[in-house]
Amino acid sequence: MAKVMEMPKLSDTMKEGVVAQWLVKEGDKVTAGSPIIEIETDKATMEYEAPTSGVLLKILVANGGTCALRAPIAVIGKAGEDWQQALDAFGAGAPTPAVASTSAAAPAAPKAPSSAPTQTPSAPAASATPQAAPLGASGRVKASPLARKVAKDQGIALEQLAGTGPGGRIVLRDVASASPAQAASFSTPSRAVAAPGSVNKVPLTMMRKTIAARLSESVQTAPHFYLTISIGMDAVLNWRKQVQNKLGDKAKFSVNDVIILLAAKALRKHPQINASWGGDHIAQFADVHVGMAVALPAGLVTPVIRFADTLSITDIATATKALSAKARDGALQPQDYQGGTFTISNLGMAGIESFTAIINPPQAAILAVGATVPTPVVNATGQVVVEQRMTVTLSCDHRVIDGYQGALFLQTLKECFEDPFSAMML
Repeated sequence: MAKVMEMPKLSDTMKEGVVAQWLVKEGDKVTAGSPIIEIETDKATMEYEAPTSGVLLKILVANGGTCALRAPIAVIGKAGEDWQQALDAFGAGAPTPAVASTSAAAPAAPKAPSSAPTQTPSAPAASATPQAAPLGASGRVKASPLARKVAKDQGIALEQLAGTGPGGRIVLRDVASASPAQAASFSTPSRAVAAPGSVNKVPLTMMRKTIAARLSESVQTAPHFYLTISIGMDAVLNWRKQVQNKLGDKAKFSVNDVIILLAAKALRKHPQINASWGGDHIAQFADVHVGMAVALPAGLVTPVIRFADTLSITDIATATKALSAKARDGALQPQDYQGGTFTISNLGMAGIESFTAIINPPQAAILAVGATVPTPVVNATGQVVVEQRMTVTLSCDHRVIDGYQGALFLQTLKECFEDPFSAMML
Protein backbone atom coordinates (compact mmCIF):
# COMPACT_ATOMS: atom_id res chain seq x y z
CA MET A 1 0.00 0.00 0.00
CA ALA A 2 1.07 3.59 -0.59
CA LYS A 3 2.81 5.35 2.31
CA VAL A 4 1.66 8.62 3.86
CA MET A 5 4.49 11.10 4.47
CA GLU A 6 4.07 13.07 7.70
CA MET A 7 5.32 16.49 8.81
CA PRO A 8 8.50 15.56 10.75
CA LYS A 9 9.72 17.04 14.03
CA LEU A 10 12.99 18.73 13.04
CA SER A 11 13.70 20.72 16.21
CA ASP A 12 13.14 20.31 19.93
CA THR A 13 10.74 23.27 20.06
CA MET A 14 8.96 22.70 16.74
CA LYS A 15 5.15 22.44 16.99
CA GLU A 16 4.29 22.93 13.32
CA GLY A 17 6.15 23.30 10.07
CA VAL A 18 5.84 25.28 6.85
CA VAL A 19 6.36 23.71 3.43
CA ALA A 20 8.92 26.14 2.04
CA GLN A 21 9.17 24.35 -1.31
CA TRP A 22 8.58 20.98 -2.89
CA LEU A 23 11.65 19.90 -4.85
CA VAL A 24 9.62 17.43 -6.93
CA LYS A 25 6.10 17.47 -8.37
CA GLU A 26 3.23 15.04 -8.34
CA GLY A 27 3.92 12.08 -10.63
CA ASP A 28 7.69 12.24 -10.19
CA LYS A 29 9.63 9.18 -9.12
CA VAL A 30 11.40 9.58 -5.76
CA THR A 31 14.06 7.52 -4.04
CA ALA A 32 14.22 6.83 -0.32
CA GLY A 33 16.83 9.13 1.24
CA SER A 34 16.78 11.72 -1.55
CA PRO A 35 15.71 15.33 -0.73
CA ILE A 36 12.18 16.04 -1.96
CA ILE A 37 11.00 18.96 0.20
CA GLU A 38 12.29 22.02 2.07
CA ILE A 39 10.62 22.54 5.46
CA GLU A 40 10.77 25.78 7.43
CA THR A 41 10.99 25.20 11.18
CA ASP A 42 11.40 27.62 14.05
CA LYS A 43 15.19 27.27 13.71
CA ALA A 44 16.02 26.96 10.02
CA THR A 45 14.81 25.86 6.60
CA MET A 46 15.94 22.30 6.00
CA GLU A 47 15.76 19.76 3.23
CA TYR A 48 13.90 16.56 4.13
CA GLU A 49 14.27 13.21 2.43
CA ALA A 50 11.71 10.82 0.99
CA PRO A 51 10.85 8.13 3.57
CA THR A 52 10.36 5.51 0.85
CA SER A 53 10.88 4.96 -2.87
CA GLY A 54 8.10 5.20 -5.40
CA VAL A 55 6.00 7.84 -7.14
CA LEU A 56 4.82 11.05 -5.48
CA LEU A 57 1.12 10.35 -5.86
CA LYS A 58 -0.33 13.34 -4.02
CA ILE A 59 0.88 16.57 -2.44
CA LEU A 60 -1.43 17.42 0.47
CA VAL A 61 0.24 20.65 1.64
CA ALA A 62 1.39 23.08 -1.04
CA ASN A 63 4.25 25.57 -0.95
CA GLY A 64 3.71 28.04 1.88
CA GLY A 65 1.27 25.76 3.71
CA THR A 66 1.50 25.34 7.49
CA CYS A 67 1.06 21.89 8.94
CA ALA A 68 0.87 20.33 12.41
CA LEU A 69 3.51 17.79 13.44
CA ARG A 70 2.79 14.24 12.28
CA ALA A 71 0.00 15.44 9.97
CA PRO A 72 0.03 14.04 6.41
CA ILE A 73 1.76 16.19 3.80
CA ALA A 74 2.05 13.78 0.87
CA VAL A 75 1.43 10.21 -0.31
CA ILE A 76 4.09 8.05 -2.00
CA GLY A 77 3.35 4.71 -3.68
CA LYS A 78 3.26 2.83 -6.97
CA ALA A 79 2.16 4.54 -10.16
CA GLY A 80 -1.62 4.47 -10.45
CA GLU A 81 -2.15 3.42 -6.85
CA ASP A 82 -5.14 4.86 -4.96
CA TRP A 83 -3.62 7.54 -2.72
CA GLN A 84 -6.97 8.29 -1.05
CA GLN A 85 -7.17 4.72 0.24
CA ALA A 86 -3.75 5.11 1.89
CA LEU A 87 -4.81 8.44 3.37
CA ASP A 88 -8.04 6.93 4.75
CA ALA A 89 -6.05 4.08 6.30
CA PHE A 90 -3.77 6.64 7.94
CA GLY A 91 -6.54 7.03 10.47
CA ALA A 92 -9.37 9.42 11.12
CA GLY A 93 -7.72 10.42 14.39
CA ALA A 94 -4.45 11.49 12.80
CA PRO A 95 -3.44 15.19 12.97
CA THR A 96 -4.73 17.32 10.12
CA PRO A 97 -2.82 20.06 8.32
CA ALA A 98 -3.38 23.58 9.66
CA VAL A 99 -3.28 24.94 6.10
CA ALA A 100 -3.50 22.24 3.45
CA SER A 101 -3.50 22.30 -0.32
CA THR A 102 -6.63 21.12 -2.14
CA SER A 103 -4.99 21.12 -5.53
CA ALA A 104 -4.29 17.77 -7.13
CA ALA A 105 -1.84 19.34 -9.55
CA ALA A 106 1.72 20.56 -9.07
CA PRO A 107 2.65 22.64 -6.00
CA ALA A 108 1.42 26.21 -5.84
CA ALA A 109 3.63 28.92 -7.29
CA PRO A 110 6.00 30.67 -4.87
CA LYS A 111 4.59 33.67 -3.00
CA ALA A 112 5.40 37.15 -4.25
CA PRO A 113 8.22 38.92 -2.43
CA SER A 114 7.30 40.90 0.67
CA SER A 115 7.50 44.67 0.36
CA ALA A 116 9.44 44.80 3.62
CA PRO A 117 13.20 45.07 3.19
CA THR A 118 15.23 42.13 4.44
CA GLN A 119 18.55 42.81 6.10
CA THR A 120 21.36 40.41 5.38
CA PRO A 121 24.89 40.08 6.79
CA SER A 122 27.66 41.82 4.92
CA ALA A 123 29.54 39.55 2.56
CA PRO A 124 32.16 39.63 -0.20
CA ALA A 125 30.92 41.18 -3.43
CA ALA A 126 29.66 38.78 -6.08
CA SER A 127 31.31 38.41 -9.46
CA ALA A 128 30.87 41.52 -11.61
CA THR A 129 29.62 39.29 -14.46
CA PRO A 130 27.48 36.57 -12.88
CA GLN A 131 27.51 33.30 -14.75
CA ALA A 132 24.65 30.85 -14.98
CA ALA A 133 24.10 29.11 -11.68
CA PRO A 134 24.86 25.34 -11.64
CA LEU A 135 21.91 22.98 -11.90
CA GLY A 136 21.33 19.91 -9.78
CA ALA A 137 20.33 16.50 -11.06
CA SER A 138 16.67 17.56 -10.98
CA GLY A 139 17.37 20.57 -13.20
CA ARG A 140 16.84 23.17 -10.44
CA VAL A 141 19.44 25.75 -9.41
CA LYS A 142 21.75 24.49 -6.68
CA ALA A 143 21.19 26.77 -3.65
CA SER A 144 20.93 26.46 0.12
CA PRO A 145 17.39 26.62 1.56
CA LEU A 146 18.05 29.94 3.31
CA ALA A 147 19.59 31.49 0.19
CA ARG A 148 16.57 30.37 -1.82
CA LYS A 149 14.13 31.85 0.73
CA VAL A 150 15.90 35.24 1.00
CA ALA A 151 16.25 35.47 -2.78
CA LYS A 152 12.52 34.83 -3.15
CA ASP A 153 11.68 37.46 -0.52
CA GLN A 154 13.89 40.04 -2.25
CA GLY A 155 12.80 39.21 -5.79
CA ILE A 156 16.26 38.09 -6.87
CA ALA A 157 16.58 35.46 -9.61
CA LEU A 158 18.91 32.69 -8.47
CA GLU A 159 19.71 31.86 -12.10
CA GLN A 160 21.55 35.20 -12.38
CA LEU A 161 23.87 34.59 -9.42
CA ALA A 162 27.25 32.90 -9.26
CA GLY A 163 27.49 30.45 -6.37
CA THR A 164 30.51 30.50 -4.05
CA GLY A 165 29.47 27.50 -1.94
CA PRO A 166 30.66 23.88 -2.35
CA GLY A 167 30.31 22.76 -5.97
CA GLY A 168 29.14 26.22 -7.02
CA ARG A 169 26.10 26.07 -4.74
CA ILE A 170 24.47 29.46 -4.10
CA VAL A 171 24.61 30.38 -0.41
CA LEU A 172 23.29 33.35 1.57
CA ARG A 173 26.36 35.53 1.01
CA ASP A 174 25.83 35.28 -2.77
CA VAL A 175 22.28 36.60 -2.42
CA ALA A 176 23.40 39.26 0.05
CA SER A 177 26.04 40.47 -2.40
CA ALA A 178 23.45 41.24 -5.08
CA SER A 179 23.25 45.04 -5.37
CA PRO A 180 19.95 46.95 -5.06
CA ALA A 181 20.15 47.54 -8.81
CA GLN A 182 20.47 43.83 -9.46
CA ALA A 183 17.57 43.09 -7.13
CA ALA A 184 15.41 45.63 -8.95
CA SER A 185 16.25 44.19 -12.38
CA PHE A 186 15.56 40.64 -11.25
CA SER A 187 12.25 41.43 -9.55
CA THR A 188 9.14 40.90 -11.67
CA PRO A 189 6.30 41.99 -9.34
CA SER A 190 5.64 45.72 -9.12
CA ARG A 191 6.12 47.33 -5.74
CA ALA A 192 3.86 50.28 -4.98
CA VAL A 193 5.25 53.08 -2.85
CA ALA A 194 3.52 53.04 0.53
CA ALA A 195 1.53 56.16 1.30
CA PRO A 196 2.52 58.12 4.43
CA GLY A 197 0.94 56.60 7.49
CA SER A 198 0.26 53.24 5.85
CA VAL A 199 1.23 50.00 7.61
CA ASN A 200 3.14 47.11 6.08
CA LYS A 201 2.16 43.86 7.80
CA VAL A 202 5.09 41.45 7.65
CA PRO A 203 4.02 37.80 7.90
CA LEU A 204 5.57 35.91 10.81
CA THR A 205 8.07 33.19 10.01
CA MET A 206 8.17 29.99 12.05
CA MET A 207 11.39 31.25 13.64
CA ARG A 208 9.87 34.59 14.66
CA LYS A 209 6.75 32.90 16.06
CA THR A 210 8.87 30.64 18.24
CA ILE A 211 11.14 33.46 19.39
CA ALA A 212 8.06 35.44 20.43
CA ALA A 213 6.50 32.50 22.28
CA ARG A 214 9.64 31.29 24.06
CA LEU A 215 10.90 34.68 25.17
CA SER A 216 7.44 35.77 26.30
CA GLU A 217 7.28 32.58 28.34
CA SER A 218 10.76 33.29 29.71
CA VAL A 219 9.98 36.77 31.05
CA GLN A 220 6.58 35.64 32.38
CA THR A 221 7.75 32.51 34.20
CA ALA A 222 11.41 33.16 35.10
CA PRO A 223 11.95 35.98 37.63
CA HIS A 224 14.88 37.80 36.00
CA PHE A 225 17.47 39.85 37.82
CA TYR A 226 20.59 41.42 36.38
CA LEU A 227 24.22 41.80 37.50
CA THR A 228 26.66 44.05 35.64
CA ILE A 229 30.43 44.23 35.89
CA SER A 230 33.21 46.11 34.05
CA ILE A 231 36.18 43.98 32.97
CA GLY A 232 39.67 45.19 32.07
CA MET A 233 40.57 43.81 28.64
CA ASP A 234 44.18 44.91 28.22
CA ALA A 235 45.65 41.66 29.57
CA VAL A 236 43.52 39.36 27.44
CA LEU A 237 44.05 41.48 24.31
CA ASN A 238 47.82 41.34 24.87
CA TRP A 239 47.62 37.58 25.45
CA ARG A 240 45.69 37.12 22.21
CA LYS A 241 48.25 39.17 20.31
CA GLN A 242 51.15 37.16 21.75
CA VAL A 243 49.54 33.81 20.91
CA GLN A 244 48.71 34.86 17.36
CA ASN A 245 52.20 36.29 16.79
CA LYS A 246 53.74 33.06 18.04
CA LEU A 247 51.51 30.59 16.19
CA GLY A 248 50.65 32.64 13.11
CA ASP A 249 47.96 31.15 10.88
CA LYS A 250 47.51 28.24 13.30
CA ALA A 251 45.96 30.58 15.86
CA LYS A 252 43.33 32.73 14.20
CA PHE A 253 40.64 33.41 16.77
CA SER A 254 38.38 36.32 17.64
CA VAL A 255 37.73 38.13 20.91
CA ASN A 256 34.31 36.44 20.90
CA ASP A 257 36.05 33.05 20.83
CA VAL A 258 38.04 34.11 23.90
CA ILE A 259 34.84 35.21 25.66
CA ILE A 260 33.24 31.81 25.04
CA LEU A 261 36.30 29.96 26.30
CA LEU A 262 36.77 32.03 29.47
CA ALA A 263 33.06 31.96 30.28
CA ALA A 264 33.16 28.18 29.97
CA LYS A 265 36.18 28.03 32.32
CA ALA A 266 34.33 30.16 34.88
CA LEU A 267 31.18 28.03 34.56
CA ARG A 268 33.17 24.93 35.47
CA LYS A 269 33.89 26.53 38.86
CA HIS A 270 30.27 27.65 39.33
CA PRO A 271 27.85 24.80 38.55
CA GLN A 272 25.05 26.85 40.16
CA ILE A 273 25.12 29.06 37.05
CA ASN A 274 25.42 26.16 34.58
CA ALA A 275 21.95 25.00 35.51
CA SER A 276 18.23 25.04 34.75
CA TRP A 277 14.89 25.05 36.59
CA GLY A 278 13.23 21.62 36.61
CA GLY A 279 9.95 22.42 38.34
CA ASP A 280 10.52 20.16 41.35
CA HIS A 281 14.32 20.31 41.22
CA ILE A 282 17.30 22.34 39.99
CA ALA A 283 19.43 20.62 37.35
CA GLN A 284 23.15 21.44 37.63
CA PHE A 285 25.09 20.20 34.62
CA ALA A 286 28.52 18.59 34.81
CA ASP A 287 29.28 19.45 31.18
CA VAL A 288 29.46 22.98 29.81
CA HIS A 289 27.67 23.46 26.48
CA VAL A 290 27.73 27.14 25.50
CA GLY A 291 25.16 28.54 23.08
CA MET A 292 26.19 31.56 21.03
CA ALA A 293 23.52 33.89 19.69
CA VAL A 294 23.72 34.32 15.89
CA ALA A 295 21.57 36.96 14.19
CA LEU A 296 19.90 35.96 10.91
CA PRO A 297 17.56 37.90 8.61
CA ALA A 298 14.62 35.84 9.93
CA GLY A 299 15.56 36.00 13.62
CA LEU A 300 17.99 34.59 16.15
CA VAL A 301 19.44 31.10 16.58
CA THR A 302 21.81 29.77 19.25
CA PRO A 303 24.08 26.99 17.96
CA VAL A 304 25.94 25.21 20.75
CA ILE A 305 29.68 24.68 21.35
CA ARG A 306 29.77 21.41 23.26
CA PHE A 307 32.19 20.72 26.13
CA ALA A 308 33.47 24.25 25.66
CA ASP A 309 35.41 24.19 28.95
CA THR A 310 37.58 21.33 27.67
CA LEU A 311 38.46 22.86 24.29
CA SER A 312 41.48 24.91 23.26
CA ILE A 313 41.03 28.40 21.90
CA THR A 314 41.70 27.16 18.36
CA ASP A 315 39.09 24.41 18.82
CA ILE A 316 36.59 27.06 19.91
CA ALA A 317 37.43 29.20 16.88
CA THR A 318 36.96 26.26 14.50
CA ALA A 319 33.60 25.40 16.07
CA THR A 320 32.24 28.97 16.02
CA LYS A 321 33.22 29.51 12.38
CA ALA A 322 31.60 26.26 11.29
CA LEU A 323 28.38 26.81 13.27
CA SER A 324 28.05 30.45 12.18
CA ALA A 325 28.42 29.45 8.53
CA LYS A 326 25.82 26.70 8.90
CA ALA A 327 23.45 29.12 10.62
CA ARG A 328 23.79 31.74 7.86
CA ASP A 329 23.21 29.09 5.18
CA GLY A 330 20.18 27.64 6.98
CA ALA A 331 21.98 24.30 7.34
CA LEU A 332 21.86 23.84 11.13
CA GLN A 333 20.73 20.40 12.23
CA PRO A 334 18.94 19.69 15.55
CA GLN A 335 22.16 18.43 17.14
CA ASP A 336 23.75 21.82 16.38
CA TYR A 337 21.39 23.86 18.57
CA GLN A 338 19.99 21.49 21.19
CA GLY A 339 21.33 20.84 24.69
CA GLY A 340 22.89 24.20 25.57
CA THR A 341 23.45 24.88 29.29
CA PHE A 342 24.40 28.59 29.09
CA THR A 343 24.15 31.27 26.40
CA ILE A 344 26.31 34.24 25.37
CA SER A 345 24.85 37.15 23.41
CA ASN A 346 27.52 39.48 22.07
CA LEU A 347 26.32 42.82 20.69
CA GLY A 348 29.67 44.43 21.34
CA MET A 349 30.59 43.57 17.76
CA ALA A 350 27.74 45.90 16.73
CA GLY A 351 29.04 48.74 18.91
CA ILE A 352 26.59 48.26 21.79
CA GLU A 353 28.37 49.04 25.05
CA SER A 354 25.86 47.61 27.52
CA PHE A 355 22.52 45.76 27.41
CA THR A 356 20.46 43.08 29.12
CA ALA A 357 19.37 39.82 27.50
CA ILE A 358 16.38 37.55 28.09
CA ILE A 359 17.21 34.08 29.40
CA ASN A 360 16.98 31.28 26.86
CA PRO A 361 14.76 28.68 28.57
CA PRO A 362 15.26 26.21 30.17
CA GLN A 363 18.70 27.65 30.96
CA ALA A 364 19.12 29.68 34.15
CA ALA A 365 21.38 32.45 32.86
CA ILE A 366 22.60 34.36 29.81
CA LEU A 367 25.61 36.67 29.48
CA ALA A 368 25.16 39.92 27.53
CA VAL A 369 28.52 41.17 26.23
CA GLY A 370 29.13 44.79 25.28
CA ALA A 371 31.83 46.46 23.22
CA THR A 372 35.41 46.90 24.40
CA VAL A 373 36.01 50.67 24.63
CA PRO A 374 38.83 52.94 25.89
CA THR A 375 37.77 54.05 29.37
CA PRO A 376 39.40 56.42 31.89
CA VAL A 377 39.92 54.69 35.25
CA VAL A 378 41.71 55.48 38.50
CA ASN A 379 44.52 52.94 39.06
CA ALA A 380 45.92 51.64 42.34
CA THR A 381 48.27 54.65 42.68
CA GLY A 382 45.47 57.18 42.21
CA GLN A 383 46.40 58.09 38.64
CA VAL A 384 43.81 58.42 35.90
CA VAL A 385 44.74 56.12 33.02
CA VAL A 386 42.95 54.86 29.92
CA GLU A 387 42.18 51.15 29.78
CA GLN A 388 40.35 48.94 27.31
CA ARG A 389 37.25 47.79 29.21
CA MET A 390 34.23 45.64 28.47
CA THR A 391 30.87 45.66 30.26
CA VAL A 392 29.00 42.38 30.68
CA THR A 393 25.59 41.77 32.24
CA LEU A 394 24.46 38.43 33.62
CA SER A 395 20.71 37.79 33.46
CA CYS A 396 19.72 35.24 36.11
CA ASP A 397 16.65 33.14 36.87
CA HIS A 398 16.08 33.86 40.58
CA ARG A 399 14.41 30.47 41.03
CA VAL A 400 17.81 28.89 40.38
CA ILE A 401 20.45 31.53 41.12
CA ASP A 402 20.81 33.91 44.04
CA GLY A 403 22.48 37.29 43.70
CA TYR A 404 25.61 36.28 45.59
CA GLN A 405 26.09 33.18 43.41
CA GLY A 406 25.84 35.31 40.29
CA ALA A 407 28.27 37.84 41.74
CA LEU A 408 30.85 35.12 42.49
CA PHE A 409 30.61 33.85 38.92
CA LEU A 410 31.21 37.34 37.52
CA GLN A 411 34.18 37.80 39.85
CA THR A 412 35.71 34.59 38.53
CA LEU A 413 35.00 35.66 34.96
CA LYS A 414 36.68 39.01 35.60
CA GLU A 415 39.74 37.25 37.05
CA CYS A 416 39.93 35.01 33.98
CA PHE A 417 40.05 38.01 31.64
CA GLU A 418 42.51 39.98 33.73
CA ASP A 419 44.85 36.96 34.12
CA PRO A 420 44.30 34.82 31.02
CA PHE A 421 47.51 32.82 31.49
CA SER A 422 46.24 31.47 34.81
CA ALA A 423 42.73 31.01 33.39
CA MET A 424 44.02 28.59 30.79
CA MET A 425 45.11 26.29 33.61
CA LEU A 426 41.58 25.98 35.06
